[in-house]
Amino acid sequence: MKKRLVIMAVVLTVIFGGAIGFKLLKREMIRDYLANMGTPTVPLNAARVTPATWEERLPAIGSLRARQGIEIRSEASGVIDGVHVESGQQVKAGDLIVTMDDEVEQATLKSAKVRLAKARRDFKRDQSLYERELLSEGEFENSRSEVESAEAMAEETQGIIFRKSIRAPFDGTVGIHSLAEGHYLAPGDEVVTLQALNTLYLDMMLPEKELERLSVGQQVSFTVPSRGDSQFNGEVRFIDARIQSSSRNILVRAEVDNAEGYLLPGMFADATIHLGQLKEVLTVPREAVAYSLYGETIYVLEQKSEAADKKDQEGGEQQNEEQDSQPKWFATRRQVSTGEVRGEVVALEGVQAGDLVARDTQNRLLGGTPVSIENLESLSGTASSGTVSPTSAEPAPTESATTEPPAEAEAPAATRSETAESP
Repeated sequence: MKKRLVIMAVVLTVIFGGAIGFKLLKREMIRDYLANMGTPTVPLNAARVTPATWEERLPAIGSLRARQGIEIRSEASGVIDGVHVESGQQVKAGDLIVTMDDEVEQATLKSAKVRLAKARRDFKRDQSLYERELLSEGEFENSRSEVESAEAMAEETQGIIFRKSIRAPFDGTVGIHSLAEGHYLAPGDEVVTLQALNTLYLDMMLPEKELERLSVGQQVSFTVPSRGDSQFNGEVRFIDARIQSSSRNILVRAEVDNAEGYLLPGMFADATIHLGQLKEVLTVPREAVAYSLYGETIYVLEQKSEAADKKDQEGGEQQNEEQDSQPKWFATRRQVSTGEVRGEVVALEGVQAGDLVARDTQNRLLGGTPVSIENLESLSGTASSGTVSPTSAEPAPTESATTEPPAEAEAPAATRSETAESP
């Protein structure tokens, strides 16, 4: 019995020990496999950091307003008896817009003219009597005052009649209105709006720190949402004489020619002020920069370093045989400082002209990730800063200008070719 128990214990120990040993061996083999597997190569497109000369610019937002734009209001009260313009109509300075009923004022004016005529006749008679000392000075002054009073009454009535005919003060476009005959107007009531659209102002607010860079005469370009990508131009004409205390911004006003009538007052404008000075920048495609809460990064593509080559040589013959299959480029993550964005190109600091950078697949890259550059041939002809493309490291063969060489000279060349092709 005791012998049987010993045999069973030995058998169980062998079984469980073998199972545990197999699991440990399997885990170790998996660990070794993963350690020796290496990082997979990521295919991507690259772009080269390009130096460029940019004109210094200031971005701004603003709104358009009419150079001459007013709300025409009534100065007198009365009932409209004539509307002489339509909504949106072009008018000239002095054109009649609205007339109000002035029958009462016309009658008053007629009475005032009669009174003035009588006062002038009486004054002429009294003046003759006064010169002959047949009329006292007081009576003569009363006669003069009567003439002046009658003249004032006639002029006042004439002014009321004039104000009941509302005219355009300048050339412009009449806004939408709802005027109609019979409508009563009180003093101060809005009649129509009038906008001179041939020239507009673009008002922009800029931080006070930019004041020293601004000057009258600088060119301005801008777009408006309603006109798509169409670009309009203007010129800075006025810089405000004070900084707004609430926002610490300064008002800059540009004048815009609107002879074609494409722009309207009140439009929002995305503007750029051209400062007229040039600066040297380094540019990359916009998609090459990865943006995050921790800053902007870019992946610079570099050839395999000499330290890695030395490590492979010390690893033995097996690693030397794998040298040809390993990638020649790897990605290095680098923190950069981005600047102005113009279209699909962004200016940045932290790289050198000619550096190759990853243009896409940043989410698949880590520091030291091996990569294969799919568009490397198209980039080999561009300017670089010392990073040599492997496809261009060896000079291309040139054609000989001599006659065909003898057969003896061809044999070594063929031998070299066969040797190069063999592993």
